[in-house]
Amino acid sequence: MRGAMNETDCVVPSRLTWAVLAAAVAVLVIPSYVDIYRVFWRVERGAQGPVILAVITWLIWRERGALRRFAAHSPWLPGLALLAAGIAFYVLGRSQSIYSLEIVAQIPVLLGIASLLWGAQGVRRLWFPLALLAFVMPIPGSLLDPLLLPLKDWVSVTVDNLLHFLGYPIARTGVLLTIGSYRLLIADACSGLNSMVALSGVGLLYVYLAAHLGRARNIALLAGILPIAFAANIVRVLLLVLITYYNGEAAGRTFHDYAGVLEVLLAFGAFFALDRLLGWFSGRPPRPPLRAPMHATVAAGVAQ
Repeated sequence: MRGAMNETDCVVPSRLTWAVLAAAVAVLVIPSYVDIYRVFWRVERGAQGPVILAVITWLIWRERGALRRFAAHSPWLPGLALLAAGIAFYVLGRSQSIYSLEIVAQIPVLLGIASLLWGAQGVRRLWFPLALLAFVMPIPGSLLDPLLLPLKDWVSVTVDNLLHFLGYPIARTGVLLTIGSYRLLIADACSGLNSMVALSGVGLLYVYLAAHLGRARNIALLAGILPIAFAANIVRVLLLVLITYYNGEAAGRTFHDYAGVLEVLLAFGAFFALDRLLGWFSGRPPRPPLRAPMHATVAAGVAQ
């Protein structure tokens, strides 16, 4: 008589099961991503979405070996509950054109499928990659409006004070900067809020992949995300103002088209430097990551 199933035993889903699941997930997600590509990803504020989605796909793919060892020992009820809740949220979001709800609904749907296929072990393996779906699309503007104006004020005040301290002929009226004969309006894109949201997701990913043992180091890295993103945006606006002042409006517009890439590179450089600095202060030898040394891959992907 065979004994109880252990953790290394698993029931491998048939090819028909995988085909049905793949078709069901495709029907669920493809229309949503077609819509958000058309509405959000083709503009600057949503440019990070495809990169984050590609990273999520890679994170899930790299867990395939571990998932093969798991069997669904857990009760089916939690998985079915997650699946039902996710489908209900998806239907609501799809019917009302609430794109953010459509994407977020995929998290409980996919976690529910993972629970049914691989039990609690599968959920523990996949919860973080799936949680990153919250960063795939921009936050709705109605939620951002209360934050945009204060951020634009802080950016304009900081740039005005810095350049005034350096002796430049600059004046500020609200979020309108006047330097020499040029006027520059600090628009929503220059507030830095979108980069803060995007870099928050990437910062969480970095901490997850680095897998540092020290909890204090991880907390310090996470706490540094928003200040670094804000500082990188200040540098971006400073350079935009100075290039316009010295080289004219056309040069400023050209720089503006590529300034987002520069901002991401500056933020990543500062984030990696902060990590190395924290490691130096900790006085511990470098520890091989538990997951994968993908720092360079992540940086290159977001810079695109």
